[in-house]
Amino acid sequence: MKIKDLHTVSQIASRDWLILQNAIPRLVSSISQIPEPAQLAEIEIDDFFELRPESKMDDANIAEIHVHNALVDTCPAIYEKLGMVTRYETIRSEIDSAIESGAEGIMFVMDSPGGTVSGNVELSQYVMELAVPTVTFARGLCCSAAYKIAAGTDKIIASPSASVGNIGTILSWVNMEEFWASMGVRFEALTSEGADLKSTFHTEPNETQRQFLQDGIDESGRQFRDHVIAGRAAAGKEVDDEVWRAGWYSGEKAGSLGLVDGIGSIELAREELLNLIDKKNQL
Repeated sequence: MKIKDLHTVSQIASRDWLILQNAIPRLVSSISQIPEPAQLAEIEIDDFFELRPESKMDDANIAEIHVHNALVDTCPAIYEKLGMVTRYETIRSEIDSAIESGAEGIMFVMDSPGGTVSGNVELSQYVMELAVPTVTFARGLCCSAAYKIAAGTDKIIASPSASVGNIGTILSWVNMEEFWASMGVRFEALTSEGADLKSTFHTEPNETQRQFLQDGIDESGRQFRDHVIAGRAAAGKEVDDEVWRAGWYSGEKAGSLGLVDGIGSIELAREELLNLIDKKNQL
C-alpha cells in the first residue's frame, strides 16, 4: 500500500470497529502529517497492524498454524484481515488444507489471550481428535480459549516468558442502573407468560436471571476443565488443582502445574513433533 493510497483509511474512521473508537481518528491524524510520497518508500499495511502470520508447510511436511489474538466464531472480514482476531473456522480450514496437502504433523503457534465460547468447543474437540501428531508452541499468551485448543494437542512447549492457563469462563456487563436512575430513566420490559428469563439483559438481571447466567457459566467451566484434564492425561500429565482458579503461569511454574510439557524455543517444539511423527510411523 503506497502513501497516496492511505487516504482510504479515513473512510473507516466513522465506522464501528472492534477497536478503541478513538484509535482510527488518531491514526488518520498521524497519516495526514506524513511527508509527500516522493520523499518516502512504500508503506505496507503491517506497518500499522500486527497481521496474523500465514500458515506454512516445511520440507518435513510439518504444518505451522498460528492462533493469533482474540478468537471468535464470526466477525466482519476486515477484523481478521487486520490481524485483530482469528476465526475458529479459519484455523479449522487451514488444518484441513494442511492435511489434504500431506501434512504429517501440525504445530500450533499460540499468541492469544482467548476468545468466545461459541465455536471454541467444536474446534477444541476437532483438534483433540486429529489423526496426525500435534504440538503447541506457546510463543506469548496461550490463555483461556487458546489454552483449551492447546490442551487437545499431544505436547505443549512454552517459551520462558509465555503465559499459559487462565482456565475458566466469564460473562461480564456494565450495571448502569444507578446511572440511569440519576438521569430519571428506568428500563422496564414485558414478557410473554412464563418467559421470565426473556428480559435478561433488557433490564438489570434479577436473582433468578443471575442464577440462570451463573449456571450457564458453571457448565461451560466444567466442560473446559474436563477437556483440559482429558487432554493433559493423554499427554501423561496431571494438572494441579491450582489451575482451576484461572490463573496464568510462566516457566517452571507452568510445568510444575502440569500445563506444559517443556520450556524452550520453537525449534524444541519442532523436534518434539518430529519425534512424535517418527513414533507414529514406526507403529
